[in-house]
Amino acid sequence: MNSLVMRRAVMDDAARVMDIIEDGKRSIARFGIDQWQCGYPNIDSVTSDIELNSCYVAEDDKGTALGTLALLEGHDLEYESADLPWLTSNGKAAEAPTYAAIHRCATAQAALNRGIMAFMFSKATELAKRAGKTSLRIDTHPGNAAMRSFLTKQGFQEIGPFSLQSDDRTESDLTRIAYEKLI
Repeated sequence: MNSLVMRRAVMDDAARVMDIIEDGKRSIARFGIDQWQCGYPNIDSVTSDIELNSCYVAEDDKGTALGTLALLEGHDLEYESADLPWLTSNGKAAEAPTYAAIHRCATAQAALNRGIMAFMFSKATELAKRAGKTSLRIDTHPGNAAMRSFLTKQGFQEIGPFSLQSDDRTESDLTRIAYEKLI
């Protein structure tokens, strides 16, 4: 496998990030669930992630972006409003949380089964540790068997189901399974 690097995405990366997310949408569709099938994530969520310096891409040695994820270090209101037995505290509103959250992660279709996402999660863990975080949180649809298996293999603990609250998506099923990993 080519050597990989992970870097922050810049606005010039937005179209490629969206292409990778579209590949992710097609992968999820095979499970027959509506996660990511109703317009979200979209270019607005990608550009917002880039503006917040939370969007990352994994590139090969030729500079081709093969994967993407958003790593959020601030409070995640969806997670903090969910009544779940998290492994770490949500922290006080005025303080930085002790966790970082991964969202909108996907691998390019042409790069599947090459360890891209595992590489990105490893790098996200390093970034979160450097930022003083003690855990990573993520969620996925209950029917997303591939992601659920991947998260377990990456050492994430299943925390429990919750319903997305503040999302304006048009998906019919907003139930998600929360995961957390101490780092």
